Amino acid sequence: MVSWDDAARAERGSTGFEGGCCVMMIRVSSRATALANSRCCADLVGLAAIALSVAACSSGSAELGGSGADAGSSDSGSAGADARTTWPSVRLSSPPDYLGGVDNGPGCETRYPTAGFEPSGDDGAMYPLFLYFVGTRFVDGDASARFDGEAPMVVTEAMARRGFVALSVDYDNGAIAWLSDHINQLDCLFGAAQPESVLARACALPQVDCDLGIALWGHSQGAFVGVMASSFDDRVRAAWATGYGGDARPTLAKNRLRVVNGETDFNNGMPEVLDLIAGFGDGECEPTAKQCLREDGSGWIIVQRQDLALPELSMAGHCWFDKRECAATMVHLEPNWADPTSNKPFALESNADWVAKTARAR
Repeated sequence: MVSWDDAARAERGSTGFEGGCCVMMIRVSSRATALANSRCCADLVGLAAIALSVAACSSGSAELGGSGADAGSSDSGSAGADARTTWPSVRLSSPPDYLGGVDNGPGCETRYPTAGFEPSGDDGAMYPLFLYFVGTRFVDGDASARFDGEAPMVVTEAMARRGFVALSVDYDNGAIAWLSDHINQLDCLFGAAQPESVLARACALPQVDCDLGIALWGHSQGAFVGVMASSFDDRVRAAWATGYGGDARPTLAKNRLRVVNGETDFNNGMPEVLDLIAGFGDGECEPTAKQCLREDGSGWIIVQRQDLALPELSMAGHCWFDKRECAATMVHLEPNWADPTSNKPFALESNADWVAKTARAR
């Protein structure tokens, strides 16, 4: 099992800027209409941030200086300890690989690995599936965009403790794919006609029964990919997204989506944008709310800078959970996210409870 000491170990070097979804706002009859598109950042902020990142690589430092269903509460709407069943977790010894594409190009001919954890102790038991997708890899060597990085391993271990075979997926997550229409990228990952897709390979594992449910977590481009998986397979029953601008058009019901965005994540941290992403209507969430969750726990949470362990150093931005800011050159897991004792609304453990419970519910 991964310990908190492992997760909170000294910062590791990395490079790069994690871009993501930004949202252009149009006011219509006092209602915010979001035109969310993961490509728009290329014109607005993405290219500038990438330039900052390249400068960081060469210089070695680029640190840039309630109401509704449950708004404002420290309870993030999880199933709760009384409803939680836990398993010992072990690292998957033989995680599957699969065939994917490159730069959203045609064909699924490149082999990609996965990594993660599974429950242990129940010989012959079958488990539901959890998939994790990192954000965009703008610069080679960016540790926060690695499928086997610190955050993916902490999350997949947490989901294994909740009885899921949990995989972090290496995939076509470069800048060209980020700017694309994602059609071939998604088909290679999830398409029913692709016998070597990650979904087909993972569901074929002897200890996995995808009829028990599939859950996904994604950041930025990975959030888009994760949410869109429901459009390919109706066994996808829960998605947990961060750095997400709502630019996907999935078939996933809104009561099976939870979005956790930083308050300075472009417009993605604005309540009116999050209302649209999470499917809330006028008046369901207070305009100044910091979270709005339905009784079933779906909805949205804004990560506030004041709730981070070191608010004077952290931005609560697009990369709030594993970098103090996206242009940083160090991976730094946010302690109030990763610490198993954290009671913050955005804490890993309580959000993992919600996604596990929701994925199992038919």
